Parts: sequence; structure tokens; C-alpha cells
Amino acid sequence: MIYSLTGKISMENENTVVVDTGSVSFEVVCSSYTAYKLAGRTEPQTILTYLQVREDGMTLFGFIDKKEKMLFNDLLLVSGVGPKMAITILSGLPIDDIIRAIISSDVKLLSSIKGLGKKTTERIVLELNSKLGGETSLESLISNENGISFAAPAMKKEMEEAYDVLIGMGLTKNEAMESAKQNYKDGMTSEQLVVACLKNLHK
Repeated sequence: MIYSLTGKISMENENTVVVDTGSVSFEVVCSSYTAYKLAGRTEPQTILTYLQVREDGMTLFGFIDKKEKMLFNDLLLVSGVGPKMAITILSGLPIDDIIRAIISSDVKLLSSIKGLGKKTTERIVLELNSKLGGETSLESLISNENGISFAAPAMKKEMEEAYDVLIGMGLTKNEAMESAKQNYKDGMTSEQLVVACLKNLHK
């Protein structure tokens, strides 16, 4: 099994990157979250991988960090959720928000992910609700992974307004929320935040 790849990244589209390891270039399917994080990076990057082998071919899936891959693997345990559907889910909302939604049984939030039906959402919540909770689970990674805080700050009014504008400009929900949270500074208006997000996008 291919555990990870290290190499220079070239972008193909929102859900595909090419990893050039020097002698071989690998096409890797990934979430828009991973693609967004890798965009514009010129130094060699290491991404974790999952190899799907089927009769009609092989597909390599990539993840920016351990937390995303863990959630991907857990989603595959749900009846009716395959690798491509799992990537769709990971692309629909920030990782921490997906974990929180599953733990709190927030079917409405998960159902907002494009391409994810209500029945599949209910199965995800039913089958993963207890698995994701607890001190040794993905829930703990929201607050701490190797001493680094992953707790997302609450969305302020200006952030929510900027988020809506960014969505309207074509960013994915994941990109818009990550960008709004990362670029917000106390006292910013929503207009200033949008300008800052666009300025630093893929920087």
C-alpha cells in the first residue's frame, strides 16, 4: 500500500492534484480542502494516501493531514459511502465542522453538503456518532493534535457576511470558511475581510 507521497505539487482542478516525486508523477484525487491547502506551495509536500483497487483500475486518494485521512477512513465504514462520496463530504465543510455535526447529530448541517442525501446523512450520524466521540477519537483532534489547537473560532457577523460573499464568488464552502476565519482581525468590516481573503487566496 502507498502510505504517502512526497514531491512537488501541480494543480489540475478543485479535486485533483499531481504529485511529482522526481521520477514518477502521481494523479491524486483529494478534497477541495486539501487542494486549497496545497495550492501555490512551491516546496515539496508530503500527503497521506489511500489506494483504491478495483477491477477497472486503481485510484489514489490524498489527504493534507492525519485528521482528514482518519475521517475519510471512518466514512468508508458507513454503508453506501465509497471513497468518492467520502471526498465529496470532506469537500463540503471544514473537517472540524463535519466531526462536530456527526457527534451532535446535526443532520441538517451535513445535508447541506451538495451531493449528500438525507438518508446517507442519517446513516453517517447513526453509524459514526459514538465512534467519533471520546478522548481517543477524532473529537479529541479538534482540540489537540501534537499540542496544536484545532478549535475553530466562532463565526462573527462580519465573517458570516464575508463567507456568503466568497461563496457567491465561486469559492467552495470549505475555502470560504477557512479563508474568512484565517484572515479576520478584530475591528474588520465584512468588506475589508473579503478584500483580505481575496488578496491572500492561494498565497
